[in-house]
Amino acid sequence: MIGRIIRVSEQNPRLVISIFYPSSGGSRLKGIDLYAPCQTEVADIFKEMGVDLENLNVIDKLSIDDKPNTSKGIWPVLILSPGFGVERDMYLGIISNLVPKGYIVVTIGTPYESIFTVYPDGSLIKQEKEMAELKSSDYSSWHQLLDSRSRSITEVMEYLDTLNQSAPELAGLFDLKNVAAVGHSLGGAAVLEAATLVKRIKAVILLDPSFHLIRVDEIPSSVPVLLLRQEASSYEAMASVMNEEIARDYIDGQRNAYNILTNSHFYRVKGAQHMSFSDIPLYYGDLHAESVHTATVEAMTAFMEAVFQSRHRLSAMPLHSNDTVVQINSDGDPI
Repeated sequence: MIGRIIRVSEQNPRLVISIFYPSSGGSRLKGIDLYAPCQTEVADIFKEMGVDLENLNVIDKLSIDDKPNTSKGIWPVLILSPGFGVERDMYLGIISNLVPKGYIVVTIGTPYESIFTVYPDGSLIKQEKEMAELKSSDYSSWHQLLDSRSRSITEVMEYLDTLNQSAPELAGLFDLKNVAAVGHSLGGAAVLEAATLVKRIKAVILLDPSFHLIRVDEIPSSVPVLLLRQEASSYEAMASVMNEEIARDYIDGQRNAYNILTNSHFYRVKGAQHMSFSDIPLYYGDLHAESVHTATVEAMTAFMEAVFQSRHRLSAMPLHSNDTVVQINSDGDPI
């Protein structure tokens, strides 16, 4: 079973996180119950989006009001920063496969930016109109969001220190010497920049990150990085589905990162689209995301185990190109 506890750090705005951990039991939690005590309001939001509420039941092994499994002692930590507009816990397809492998996953809320944010006290914050209407070409606003995301990751690391020392049900569970950060889309750009601020981040995993927003002078050069891109990873493929100017900036950012990140490993996932790394396709009955999640977790696990065992630089990458996960060069083409 997988347990989940919500905690709120009293920042401004209040920083809400979900902590997923290996558990030995507890009351089962349905998909809509992730958003307690605002299930009714959130159900209405999903219905307006055309989502069948039954599709929110991505997994059947999530529980609440239980105790963490302490048999192992401490668990490596994975901090997850979601994509723009995506609620922090819409990654259960990945989380549910990572936690049983021996990890604690901490997801970070993004109030006012995500489609909605629910707090344990019943507060519900919907996405601001300004965020919903943010233009892809407004780089200044995107970089402000990126700065906010990077700060939140720093704050979460500090908060985990506090929880690890004093929270009755969590104290001593976090192995804060083995921390990886994973980010999707905007969250990917954020975790890469955060790795320069939080030296305890030992590995960075990028799920189709917003390369067009990454600032070259603010990314680490040697931290181990795993990139998993959608299948449309070259300029030609991107330009066919997005604004050509954004596609050019995106491929330029990808090339710069490839050249600067001296300890990086670039791959693309066959069949993956940008949102395939989240649960959102599953909400609409698109099951292709299940195979993407499986491949993603296998790659992430092999990468993190190798990094944590080596303590920093990998002498050899444990991944090899196959039919699903294909190694790519700076242009996004198969090697």
